Amino acid sequence: MSIKHIIFDMDGTLSNTAIATAAAIKQVNDKYNLPKITDEHIRNTMGIGGLEFHATLFPTLPMETLLKVEQDVDRLEEEHIVKMGEKMLFDGVKDMLAKLTARQNITIHIASTGSKRHVHATLTATRIYDLFTSISCDEPAKIDMVKKIVGNSDPAGWAMVGDMYKDSEAARGNGILALGAEFGYLVKENFSLFDYVLSVPGDIFQYMAC
Repeated sequence: MSIKHIIFDMDGTLSNTAIATAAAIKQVNDKYNLPKITDEHIRNTMGIGGLEFHATLFPTLPMETLLKVEQDVDRLEEEHIVKMGEKMLFDGVKDMLAKLTARQNITIHIASTGSKRHVHATLTATRIYDLFTSISCDEPAKIDMVKKIVGNSDPAGWAMVGDMYKDSEAARGNGILALGAEFGYLVKENFSLFDYVLSVPGDIFQYMAC
């Protein structure tokens, strides 16, 4: 294959964000008398951005409370991200990104539905911010984000790496290769959403231009 440009989802693909999110939610649980939810439920909801994420986790909470929960969780989550630093990344991710950027004519990009503050905090804490050619975030429709990143270039030279349906949808909707991150949050029942599945980050080099 001749892939030269890769767009990465962040949460659940590069970063094990649910760890920080779950810790933050547990901290505010008593304050807002939140219903108990599992870490797995939090992890499976990570692809949803902004207030919708909290509304999905806590559908019975009134909007006023949801807004307060979102504000507190976002603040505490950021504190956990900063504290964990590079440990937020899945094993092998940083090495894979460094090897990609060391290659000539290869560009890597971020497309995340997360807030600008969250995305920048994670990329800065994990020390991978400067590796990316472009960082797109804080938009609800990932398919549109990917369209802007690819622009008028040949889609045959592009791939999207993600772990959720909206990642594969964004890739296929723009005519680019869809790669699933099994090393992240991608579950086996969703393998079919992607063209190929990466068991470990280094598997991406099988699809790169020589």
